[in-house]
Amino acid sequence: MTHLRHSTPLLLVFIFNSFVFGSKTFERLTVKEGLSENIVHSISDDERGFIWIGTDEGLNRYDGYDPVIYRSNPFDTTALSGNRIFGLFKDSDGNIWVSTDKSLDLYNYGKNTFRRHTTESKPTFVTEDTLGNIWVASKHSGMFKINKRTGKTKNYRFSPLDPTSISSNNFDENQKTPIVVDRNQNLWIGTKNGLNYYQKEKDVFVRLFSLQGSLSSISSNSINTLSLSGETLWVGTPAGLDRVNTKTMIVERYAGTQWLSMVGIYSVTKIEPFKQGTPMSGFWMATIGGLVYYDENMGSFQDIIHPDIFGRYVADLYDDPQGNLWLSVPQTGGLIHFNTTNFYLMYGFTDPELDFQHIINKPTDPHSISGNKINAVFFDQKKNAWVATNKGINQLTKTKNLFMPFLTNNDTEKRIRGNEIKHIEIDKDNGLWLSHENGLDHINSSGDVVANYVSDPTEENSLLTKETGTFKILSDNNIWIASEHGGLTALSPTKNIFTRYEHDPDNENSIIEGKIESIYEDNNGAVWLSSIGGVCRYKDKEFINYLYNQELRNNHLSGVTAILEDSQNTFWIGTGANGLYRVNKSDMSEIEHYKLDPNDKNSFASSVVLTIYEDKNKNVWIGSGGEGLFKYNRKENNFTRITIENGLPSNTVVSLKNDNNDYLWMGTRNGIARLSPDMNLVQGYNRSDGLNSRIFFRNAIASGKYGKMYFGGPSGTMVVNPRDIKPNPEKPLLAITNIIGIDKNNKESEIDFSDGKIEIDHKIQTLQVAFVGLSFNKSEKNNYRYILENHQENWMENGTSRKASFQGLDPGEYEFLFMASNNDGVWSERSDGIKIAVRPPAWKTWWAYSSYIGIIAITAFGAVKRRDKNQLVKLEETRRTEELEEARSFQLKMLPKECPKILDLDITATIETATEVGGDYYDFFPQKNKESIYVVVGDATGHGMTAGMMVSITKAGLYGTQPNMPPNEISYGLNRVIKAFALGKTKMAISIARFWEDRVEFTSAAMPPVYHYHGDTGETDEILLEGLPLGSIKGETYSQVEIKLKKKDTFVFISDGLPEATNKNEQMLGYKAVLNCVRENGNKSAEEIKQILIDLGKAWLGELRNQDDITIVVVKKN
Repeated sequence: MTHLRHSTPLLLVFIFNSFVFGSKTFERLTVKEGLSENIVHSISDDERGFIWIGTDEGLNRYDGYDPVIYRSNPFDTTALSGNRIFGLFKDSDGNIWVSTDKSLDLYNYGKNTFRRHTTESKPTFVTEDTLGNIWVASKHSGMFKINKRTGKTKNYRFSPLDPTSISSNNFDENQKTPIVVDRNQNLWIGTKNGLNYYQKEKDVFVRLFSLQGSLSSISSNSINTLSLSGETLWVGTPAGLDRVNTKTMIVERYAGTQWLSMVGIYSVTKIEPFKQGTPMSGFWMATIGGLVYYDENMGSFQDIIHPDIFGRYVADLYDDPQGNLWLSVPQTGGLIHFNTTNFYLMYGFTDPELDFQHIINKPTDPHSISGNKINAVFFDQKKNAWVATNKGINQLTKTKNLFMPFLTNNDTEKRIRGNEIKHIEIDKDNGLWLSHENGLDHINSSGDVVANYVSDPTEENSLLTKETGTFKILSDNNIWIASEHGGLTALSPTKNIFTRYEHDPDNENSIIEGKIESIYEDNNGAVWLSSIGGVCRYKDKEFINYLYNQELRNNHLSGVTAILEDSQNTFWIGTGANGLYRVNKSDMSEIEHYKLDPNDKNSFASSVVLTIYEDKNKNVWIGSGGEGLFKYNRKENNFTRITIENGLPSNTVVSLKNDNNDYLWMGTRNGIARLSPDMNLVQGYNRSDGLNSRIFFRNAIASGKYGKMYFGGPSGTMVVNPRDIKPNPEKPLLAITNIIGIDKNNKESEIDFSDGKIEIDHKIQTLQVAFVGLSFNKSEKNNYRYILENHQENWMENGTSRKASFQGLDPGEYEFLFMASNNDGVWSERSDGIKIAVRPPAWKTWWAYSSYIGIIAITAFGAVKRRDKNQLVKLEETRRTEELEEARSFQLKMLPKECPKILDLDITATIETATEVGGDYYDFFPQKNKESIYVVVGDATGHGMTAGMMVSITKAGLYGTQPNMPPNEISYGLNRVIKAFALGKTKMAISIARFWEDRVEFTSAAMPPVYHYHGDTGETDEILLEGLPLGSIKGETYSQVEIKLKKKDTFVFISDGLPEATNKNEQMLGYKAVLNCVRENGNKSAEEIKQILIDLGKAWLGELRNQDDITIVVVKKN
């Protein structure tokens, strides 16, 4: 097929749609920039947006600023297993898997550790299914399956005694896609000795081999690549291309039949499907003999005809998010970028000159690709292109440099003769004038240098000196040019006549003495000059001097740096040491001195004025030396100040000028800035935007007729076209990089934040959080803000800093959030919060407070007991009656007065007290945020006042508990408190359940089972957790389960008083009777269920009174 069709009506369409390539530029990341090694094998990103780079000397995590390097440590099992990183894989959860020499390691974000999975030999390929498994091909050790969650690994190896085993243990790093997963999660595996179909349900392999003389077998046992399309498996081998019907297992060879290679070579190294959503369907093939594509609609194979591709070995191909191809062709070197737009639109039409671009290293171009040996190409989630070479990694720049050095047309006779551009002016013909250390140059609008004006000591008709400073094109088209050593030259460009003016101390009407700092033409055509000693006016061919006199204290005439007569005929003077003045032009007397008023934020806050400018909207602006930019508010006679805090790159503003769109441009001592007309946005520009210097000279700024802006500095002239500025709309991705705790000895410890929360104690005196906005587009311009909720009321502007530190946090709950802006000031959304819990010291914990309360309670009860003992002889029966009644009254006071209404839960509860108080207890603790509620049911062992004391201690402990603790941790803390009281044999059995909207967290210590009635099925579960009662063993831990909560579900909590109720025949009611009762009545309301259970107990006991307290709590989800 011929691809250059010169006689087709579609050619016009092709030309219209063709993309004409500009030169692709790259930013390099090498050892010089902090990379661990220049030989880069692999690239990937993770869910958060970090770029991961695998090298021969460790793993690098890159955030757009600096690489963080991870290396192996044989004495640390949580470190990388090896330093040579051969591959990186991002799973469906966005986590990174790292291939080393003999292991696949999973990186644990937040823990900053790795989980190793041994593979015995080098992993060569990694993929995953949708069942939570990672599949790994290894060099000599077969295939491995790794459970992502548990890390459990299974190895599949060839066995000569098992025909259902995999056909070979050997894979190769040159295989591109040797494992593919079908829609049923079965696998096709291409080894170095056969093709295999793995049947998941049977856990067996079906082998397919190449059979000599059989065209219905695969073309080679060495499989290079696989591609699955519906029910068709395409197999690329060194001997050709095969099509396998995955249902029938019928193999069809295409090499030499349907595919007739133009070069007679059929070795396929990789298959890549066509871009979706285009008129064509099919796939690309990288082969030993070039790039081939299969047109499924036509059923034909075609070669791409290009001199750098056709007939050459295509080692790899990569498709970018736009569907374009990046080809690695070793014989050509570097990369070939193939823009496929016209290919898809024109059904296979390509143009070798317009559609292809050869990307190679150019030794003299630091923005070319760093090396010609390509190891990998990767496209991240922001669609950035990354290229790995043997000489570092390269990121394709999305935007060209905005600022470019001003270059004239090549002419050896006429060129710009200076480097230090002191001043710039644009004439009425849009010609450019530049002053510098070697004179003055004139460049016309076509870019030709038309004149060089120099100084000739032997010729008066030349510049006064070659070192020129500021100059001014006057309204009569003459140019006044200041010498760097005093005096000036007036030039008539049309007549080429030079008139020199030098100070004559004997002539009071000569030009002012000293270096001329500024030249200004006022509204009446008078020319004003300033120097360190004052100002002078030139009018009617005469100089009139207004000199500084210390005795007169006319400080407004000392060191004048800037002069402006605005549209309201106000005459402004700026000085280098005394600030800003408004003066009377006729006699240069002072009208008003603007200076700092510490009590007025709108006062003029600088003593150094470098430039004064009136914009097109008649606003007056003042650039200062160190205090920022000021806008004069004429009506209020005050100023609005803009500084670094508002986005200026520097508070020293040396030049000001409008562009055609009313943006205010300024040169500073740290780059260039642009202020939007509404003053809401300041954009700074630096070397990342193409500037060759950060310093620019005072008033070396000009605006061209067609919108271009020119800036002069020590490294020449920079030019920018504001129309080329396209705001970056992409918001940065957000990630925490680390959290460090620092104690009073300045010892640092890394804190695990993998589950989105951290907990620190009072020993951590400083908490340091590091974070980043991931944009990879001039990241140094990104700005940040953060807030620590419950500690700060407002967001803190952090500038470009990526760290926040907090000292001396009080015990409590906090949440850290941050935001980031990109290089153009577009802000991200708020980050996911990191919850921070600061625990108090031991003497301020709820355990301690519970102990204090318990001691008081013991003392109180002891006093009561001693009083009773003293009266025992006389009032034994009275004492016993009063004690039981007091205990019963005390027990009932411990109970909540009413059941809470929360989370659409129907809650009811009761206690049927025994003859002798049994120590039963229940309580409810709704949380302040109304997202959950704790339900507690307890039973103290023993009877009487001792049991009541146990209930009191338990209740006090519960009320002192920190909010939002898991139930099993609450039990753990209560156990320590109760154990500390040493109440003998008296213990506390307890069940604690935390109800959420959709789930229940439950723990239990020696309590009867909880009954869970399922509203949707009518089934009832008996939930029983083993555990010793509280107060048994110090340090005892308690298990916890989580149960789904659905509508109409019911939970019934009981003490042992009901199932162990004994009737007159000394038979117990039993737990089975309670279970059956709940099962039969679980669909009723909570109150009805409670009453039915009470009636069940009463019916069983008959006339007997219950021997132990009977407690019933019913919780039903409406």
